[in-house]
Amino acid sequence: MAAEYSAKAAAYSRHWAPVIGPMARSILRELPLPAAQHVLDVGCGTGELLPVLHAAAPRACVMGADRSEGMLRIAKRAGRRPLAVMDAERLAFGAESFDVAVLAFVLFHVPDPTAALREIHRVLRAGGTAGIVTWGENPAAPWVAIWNEVLDGLGAAADARDPDVMQHALMDAPEKLTGLLKSADLSVRLVWRERFTCRWTIEALLALHVTCGMPARRLASLTEAVQAECRARVEARLRQLPHDELIERPEVLFAIAHRPA
Repeated sequence: MAAEYSAKAAAYSRHWAPVIGPMARSILRELPLPAAQHVLDVGCGTGELLPVLHAAAPRACVMGADRSEGMLRIAKRAGRRPLAVMDAERLAFGAESFDVAVLAFVLFHVPDPTAALREIHRVLRAGGTAGIVTWGENPAAPWVAIWNEVLDGLGAAADARDPDVMQHALMDAPEKLTGLLKSADLSVRLVWRERFTCRWTIEALLALHVTCGMPARRLASLTEAVQAECRARVEARLRQLPHDELIERPEVLFAIAHRPA
């Protein structure tokens, strides 16, 4: 199981983190990082944002926390420290420890997003700043339907993912995200949208999907021979897509909030 999880983390680091990392950086221009002394990246994953935070907050101790040991092992090998294995709903830091906290593409994975934001409120100093990055309302990419159709046809089991870590619908619009922040007694200063362009290759999509996400979870229910057949069928279908359908244009939401002074 550890080897399997490490493989997932490696695929995430190689194919997905470089895509979402540049998107998350838009939050930095609104954070008071130059004067910060203690910065927390909650759900830091493989640490893509940590070097950027270090550069933007040169006087700060920048801490990365994530519940995935596999992700943190990759971050550690890349020299990204200090790091801690930690759940966003139960941060093992003292109250009022940080000037800035960032949650980039992680809040929708937390079973109780309000509980996580209350933890952010707790660990921020009075007047401290939280930066949140999450997905907006985005239609499913065409390859999601392709995977599901092929997997269904080959008798794959349903996606076994825990619905508790699929909270995107609670925060996929500015008013929803604002409401969540207010529910944790955070004062919202700014919420905005940006749209990005992601150009995928078929090879990168396949490498990611057979290791991470819904396709990988459903593939695991099939024998190795049927998994190979499934991958071949999906690849053939992907190669029939028009070039434009390998381009995603996701909407990303950003929010800046403060712990009241």
